[in-house]
Amino acid sequence: MFDLLDDQRREFRDTLREFCRKEVAPGAARRDVDAEYPAALVSQLADLGLLGITIPEEFGGLGLDMATQVLAMEEVAYADASLGSVFAGHYLGMETLRGFGSDEQRERYLPGLATGAFRVAFALTEPDAGSDISRIRTRATPGPDGWTISGNKTFISNARESDAIVVFAMTDPGAGIRGITAFLVPTDADGLGFSAPIEKLGIRGEHAYEITLDGVVVEPDAVLGEPGGGGRIALEVLNSARIDVAALANGVAMRALDLATGYASTRIQFGRPIRELQAVQLLLAEIDALVHSGRLHAYHAAALRDQSQDVRRAGSIAKYVASENCFQSVDKALQIHGGYGYVKESEIERLYRDCRIFRIYEGTSQIQLLTIAKLLARLYDRHGTVV
Repeated sequence: MFDLLDDQRREFRDTLREFCRKEVAPGAARRDVDAEYPAALVSQLADLGLLGITIPEEFGGLGLDMATQVLAMEEVAYADASLGSVFAGHYLGMETLRGFGSDEQRERYLPGLATGAFRVAFALTEPDAGSDISRIRTRATPGPDGWTISGNKTFISNARESDAIVVFAMTDPGAGIRGITAFLVPTDADGLGFSAPIEKLGIRGEHAYEITLDGVVVEPDAVLGEPGGGGRIALEVLNSARIDVAALANGVAMRALDLATGYASTRIQFGRPIRELQAVQLLLAEIDALVHSGRLHAYHAAALRDQSQDVRRAGSIAKYVASENCFQSVDKALQIHGGYGYVKESEIERLYRDCRIFRIYEGTSQIQLLTIAKLLARLYDRHGTVV
């Protein structure tokens, strides 16, 4: 894994780390209490070029790879999981346009996405359609002026803070997943409504909304890809997004390890630092192993993605391992802190609330296991052995 840190990536990491630990981390606790959206920090990330890491240079992006994006996700989440989730949400919408927009759409929108002048949210989930996207009930019907969209979406990150939303709607209800089409809907469109931010257990600075589309009309060129191709687009984008979630989880786990190690070095019991107690040493070693394992899987999946390989299996494994390992790491770090880790003033308490979402984001842990099992069966049937 650490061979990926060549001189360019190390310089990139060090610059971002300095920014995150000086500018992001100090206000994270206050933003959590106030459920404050980190608008100024998002603008600063944009100024650093971080909203366009994988956008080609011809469109104003950095033109770098997903391994570098994973590195960035780790550093931001280490400082504040809420900002990390906002950051990852940006890439959901951006990746849809970068990967599936027409040449004209890419030329129109990617430069703004790279600089932060244009922001896009991603609206797939509905009250009755989570992992089973074939149950989408939002409908889009063609007409003389384009398409008319009606329906409801929920848990849509960054929706109100964005300039447009990628909305997935059924255009052929009898075709299941092959009847879904993706549309780019401006957030000032008539008939588009937003709830107040949903109250959440953790990542409170990242705002998620319920949105309603009541006869929203979009022009014909609002379609992303081809009519009926939205299901494939959603699944492809989520394959990459799962690697981002793995990186977020790893960043939080890295912070938990640092906090646990620091506390164990300064907390005195029985006349010595508790890090000298074997019971605590075992917990610290377990966290270290969990963090290292999660990072290995995330960087492996990112490397495959950069090689244009199929990352369905690797992405699901990375997301499953990193999110589950993160939860265990934070839990063990809280155990090391004892009662002090359980109080609201403790950073570990905030990490405990923040990290729970990673086992749900972009497909629950159980959905990842089902995906892995299905792909494993196909590999075995094809080769007669696991490859």
